[in-house]
Amino acid sequence: MRSNFLWILILGLVSACENGDSSSSEAVGQGGSLTRFAIQNNYLYVVGNSTIQVFEINQSEFKKINDVPVSFGLETIFAKGEYLYLGANDGMYIYSISDATKPKFVFKYSHILSCDPVVVQGNTAYVTMKSGNRCNQGENALEIINITDPYNPVLIKRYPMRSPGGLGIDGNCLFVCEVDYGFSMWDVSNPLSISISKEIKDVKAYDVIARQGMLTLTGDDGIFQYTYDCLKKSVQLISKIPVQRAEL
Repeated sequence: MRSNFLWILILGLVSACENGDSSSSEAVGQGGSLTRFAIQNNYLYVVGNSTIQVFEINQSEFKKINDVPVSFGLETIFAKGEYLYLGANDGMYIYSISDATKPKFVFKYSHILSCDPVVVQGNTAYVTMKSGNRCNQGENALEIINITDPYNPVLIKRYPMRSPGGLGIDGNCLFVCEVDYGFSMWDVSNPLSISISKEIKDVKAYDVIARQGMLTLTGDDGIFQYTYDCLKKSVQLISKIPVQRAEL
């Protein structure tokens, strides 16, 4: 398991208390793309290796109410609207949570074997795939997928990457971590043709949370906070919390 797992979990737990969309009345947890849980309204969804566990969130406890079998090799989860997007070794699974207690399979978007974090903005999903890891061999790439019809996702474009990790999105800004190569900010105002706006190479970047001009990043030796401006194509480091690495 990655040594920064606890950092990602901490970031997810802290940010889960926030509203991920200020224009919506939904209570949505805003976690990193490598997290294994998501909060939507009063429900917590946790992915195990092959299942979605559903918990009801009460004031004093989490009550498990369902365990939905999916597939082996589940890695990540992202909640948006009435759907869960699951990153797995063999693709991206889409589940409907129109009935919040009973996630229902909608579609599986298949591709090469990789560990695949996913984030969603509007009708577009962004997925990174990485080779040479514990999820078998695959292609280093960023995929842009049209999910207007969740029953028929369509690949828009694939961009080659060097060592992609977690990613985060806010408006027209997409942030992609590349571990040893730092991270990059992309302009995704036109999903059909995205481009790099800024590259930060002096940090080992694993995962990010982007929200309202503030970027929180888990690095090799700490948690970093940046401000960013999509229009000005600027990213500025403002603080760092040193964290001693611990192998798990």
